Amino acid sequence: MQKKSSPLLSNMEKNQDYNIRFDQILNQALEIVKSSINQPEIPYEQRLNAALKVLEIGRLSQQKDFNSNLSDLLPSCDNSSHSTEAEAIIINPDYVQIDNFFSEEDYQKLLNLTLANQTHFFSSEVINQESEYRQSYILLPEHFAEFHELITHKILTARPQVMEQLKIQMFLVAHLEIQITAHLHGGYYKIHQDVDGGKAANRKLTYVYYFHQEPQGFYGGDLRLYQTKVQGEEAIIHEKFTQIQPRNNSIIFFDSRCKHEVLPVYCPSQQFADGRFTLNGWIHG
Repeated sequence: MQKKSSPLLSNMEKNQDYNIRFDQILNQALEIVKSSINQPEIPYEQRLNAALKVLEIGRLSQQKDFNSNLSDLLPSCDNSSHSTEAEAIIINPDYVQIDNFFSEEDYQKLLNLTLANQTHFFSSEVINQESEYRQSYILLPEHFAEFHELITHKILTARPQVMEQLKIQMFLVAHLEIQITAHLHGGYYKIHQDVDGGKAANRKLTYVYYFHQEPQGFYGGDLRLYQTKVQGEEAIIHEKFTQIQPRNNSIIFFDSRCKHEVLPVYCPSQQFADGRFTLNGWIHG
């Protein structure tokens, strides 16, 4: 009589086959990345993101294998009786701050580059086009292209530990937005969220690198993060908040769903060079 294999053994064999096939695909992907990583015609950011995705797929696959093993052993749950209404999520005003993010030399280069591009800054806008909601100025990445490689590498290197501290689930990076923002005398940004239903729908992690001249020529400009209740497309702030001073040459990270605001900036000299500058952006998933 032929002996029947147990369901548990059968599932283990399937998972082993899956792992072998996945390893083959991963190795092929790595070879593609290796062959293209030094090709100058491919933008550095694209090469870096490609390599990052390959590494993250490998990391996430381990978690997927573990979860799939459990799902094979456990009975499926019938969710038909559950409400289809989106569950409310509470986003706490947590953040991670890293001091001395750039070397002294790189910090000074970025500051000098920012001041040299004063005429290329333009007034910022908001998605809802509401007037008097924001007062600041933006510099597009094309004017500080030499910093793309450095900031991208440092942010993506810090990201895994940052996400672990913030208890945000790991995700594959789609792309990274970057800009320089200047808040001058009277500058501010009222309470808002960095995600919306349009181009910003997939923003997962917000980063803000602070830099300015020494001695500091402004005061104010603190960032205030609010505890936020998210339910579906609705986001409501709670009374609990965290307030962060714009510490020179430091970077902060926080959940893009967390509502926040930039408090008013006061600059006695009213000179551009004495403003509050940030190299800021968003990591999309």
